[in-house]
Amino acid sequence: MPRVLIVEDDPGIGRLLGALLHFEGYEIEDAKDWDDTLFAVEQIRPDLAIVDVHLRTGDGFDLLRQIRNHPDPATARTPVLMMSGMDYRFQCKQAGANGFLEKPFDRMALLEAIRKANEAEPVEKSE
Repeated sequence: MPRVLIVEDDPGIGRLLGALLHFEGYEIEDAKDWDDTLFAVEQIRPDLAIVDVHLRTGDGFDLLRQIRNHPDPATARTPVLMMSGMDYRFQCKQAGANGFLEKPFDRMALLEAIRKANEAEPVEKSE
């Protein structure tokens, strides 16, 4: 069962993502802040991390850079799907994300974004 780490500080969106993905056969892990996220990526080794661009505890772009610049290559290569209510598609790609999902989204858009993120070429370390 593929494991997805959800980094979303809006409880409603987090529950929606979790329910949709659980229904599709994914195992769900949640992280509420940076420390939880980095620990989860290191220890849980999710198949995909879905990260909101705007988090109360920090900037999703900074979190993405920390993942990409992690000294452990397996952690640094974790596929990351960024999401936001604004179109940050270009900025997310430039920062090293494997994909972008714009809110609001429906089930099909979510599944397509996950498919594309998982098929994306491995992301190089950002500078």
